[in-house]
Amino acid sequence: MIDFIRLFWRDKTDFQRHISSSCNFEEMETVFEFHSGKIRYPYRVSFNSMDASVTEKHGYVKNSIHKSHNDRMGLGAHNYNDFGYDDLCKTIDYIDYRCGGLDQSNLTQLEFGFNIQIPIAAALIIKNNVLMHKLKGPNQVRRFEGSGMYKQFTYNNYIVKIYDKALQYKLPYNLLRFEIKFLKARELRKLGIYKLKDLKNKANLRRLLLKLLERFDELTVIDPFEESDINESDREKLTRYKNPNYWEVDMQRMSSTTRMRHSRDFDSILRRYNLVTLKSRLRESILSKFITLINF
Repeated sequence: MIDFIRLFWRDKTDFQRHISSSCNFEEMETVFEFHSGKIRYPYRVSFNSMDASVTEKHGYVKNSIHKSHNDRMGLGAHNYNDFGYDDLCKTIDYIDYRCGGLDQSNLTQLEFGFNIQIPIAAALIIKNNVLMHKLKGPNQVRRFEGSGMYKQFTYNNYIVKIYDKALQYKLPYNLLRFEIKFLKARELRKLGIYKLKDLKNKANLRRLLLKLLERFDELTVIDPFEESDINESDREKLTRYKNPNYWEVDMQRMSSTTRMRHSRDFDSILRRYNLVTLKSRLRESILSKFITLINF
């Protein structure tokens, strides 16, 4: 569920005092100005894959708490296994301890998503079946050499990501990752989440799930099909509708009413020819995974 986090201390006083103490951290990196002999910001420490830093004005902690948990448990700094509610709570308590308390910090960024085991390679689904989000093409498509397939859809306040987790880690099974990254604290506050400790509240995790499913429902995921199974008129429409340029260029000249009419027609065609079964199965898998993780 929870992966990357970013914590922010507006008042860095206590946080800086804590990380600067050799009793808490054996090593702290700083900038040393040779001629003056002055120690300059930023101050940096790390613990179990988490990075903590203090600048002239503020304090920060960031990175994947899923990886941090695995690193602390001696499993290696990875995030492809299950990270359930109990482990989440223990990791939050551990970060609270290592940072000298989280009461003065705010959660400003967060990744929330799920690793879904599937019967075929995730890279094939992402390449061939995941076409658009909100009828827009991905702004990032990465084909890592031998290590997966990645599509990203970036907006002002959040990022939607879908990628092949199995190839990333050379796993012997197929694993697809779908997640949303919240870029602004105000998006989290709309869900009642202000502090890292708020993620120990299961009601908040359910609200995150609903937001994730809302973003997932906005994906265009189409089943493979034979063109001969679709009548000529609908086939011509599908050719246009599957192309992001049609929506981002051609439809931009049209009214919102016209755009909506075409969008509904697109959805109707997909359902008429039963081309949404893959998307439905993936959605069900996300929901099932959430139920599993929140109960252990």
